[in-house]
This record gives sequence, structure tokens and C-alpha cells, in this order.
Amino acid sequence: MEIKGFIESSLLEWEGRIASVIFLPGCNLRCHYCHAAHLILHPERLESLNRDRLLGYMLRQRGWLDGIVITGGEPTLYGEELLELTDDIHAIPLDVMVETNGTRPEWVGRLIAEGHVEALAMDLKAPLTRPDYERVAGVATDVDDVRHSLRLIKESGLPHEIRVTVVPGLVGRDELERMAPDLKGADQVAIQNFQPDHCLSEELRSVVPYAPEELDELVALVEPVCRRVVVRGRDHAAAVRSRPQ
Repeated sequence: MEIKGFIESSLLEWEGRIASVIFLPGCNLRCHYCHAAHLILHPERLESLNRDRLLGYMLRQRGWLDGIVITGGEPTLYGEELLELTDDIHAIPLDVMVETNGTRPEWVGRLIAEGHVEALAMDLKAPLTRPDYERVAGVATDVDDVRHSLRLIKESGLPHEIRVTVVPGLVGRDELERMAPDLKGADQVAIQNFQPDHCLSEELRSVVPYAPEELDELVALVEPVCRRVVVRGRDHAAAVRSRPQ
């Protein structure tokens, strides 16, 4: 396993916590709006960071950091190596959150069942049909695997967030209406306005993201089934909407 990026401290990746962020290269999807193309297409061009040095930093900062986020790319591609990394972080000791696309439920299940994580975040790309997913993810995807991971995460009892990136012409009103039943029961849902700068698809780089009022209309489609909705996006101040329980 190579580590291709590291943020010493972030307040964005793990809500309510100060966390370091580890970036692992490679992904089994090719989402058109992906903003981490450098990690996906040509990770060999990026410097590999020394794992022991990063763990040493975490050890020195353990009184200040609240946890470590492991993201990518797609972390579950590393299987046993990912589990070993979480064990090393727990030995510091620090909590771990893993971000995943949900395509490898066997590893999502092990992360949960074997106590490797204290929280999870999963990207739900599109309605759970093969044509919809392939249109957004750029490759054929087993949506049953994604559905399985989603169920495991929602039933895990762990804090979790399901993230949906909305993109004009790709993921909008129709898609969200069909995704809403699968979002039901999630701890928190994040509706994320896509970022055109440096995204994988050159065509999308000229697409204007949703305006604030358009985002509000999209959020209204999923609010009735969601416990909590977070809105994130360019030129749109983060807003949290909580549904009374």
C-alpha cells in the first residue's frame, strides 16, 4: 500500500472532529465528476509518503487530533492492508473513519464486524439500477454490491454519512426522487454540489453547478425520508436541516 496524500488537520471530512486525512490511490470507478483524477489515473506521478513518518505525526498529535479519515481513491481496494492500517492507527490510539464507494461489501462488512472503524462515509452515485450507475460511475457496476454495502452501513449502529453529489444533467431531480427510498434510515445524508474545476470529465468542467435555490429544491426531495441532511457546495454556505424525530 502506498499513501499519496496527507492533510495534517481538517474540520471538513469528519463532522465535529479535528482529523488528519490519508489519501490512498486507485479506484474501480471513473465517475465523470471525480475531482481526484490525479489519484485515480496517474498515481505513480505522485510522491509516496512514508507511512511510519505519518504514524509518528499522529502519535505526537494524538492529544489534539480526534481521529483519522482514510479516503481515496477507493480504500477497500487494499483489503487486508487497509485493515492493518486501521489497526496501526487504533494502536496510537485514534479513532478511524473510512470513506468508500460501497462496491466491495465484503470489506465494508469486515471493517464493521471486526471493529476497524468508528465511523463510515459512503458515496451513493445514482439510483440503484445498472444503467443509472454506469452513466454516472463511468464503468459497469454491480449495484447489488452497492446496495449490500449501504444496508451494512445503515444497520451498523456506527455514525455514518451517505453522500450524493448532484450534477446538472447527470444527477438531479429525477435521480434524487428515485434514490430517496435508499437514503431512508441513514444517520446523515450529504447533498454535495459538484465542483467543475479539475473534474475527470472535460465536458463537465464547463458545467455550472446548481445555484443555492436549486440545491434547496433538490434537498426538499429527500428531506421527508432523511433524519438529517447536510448541504455542501460551491458558493453555498453549509446548512444543516434536521427533521424532528
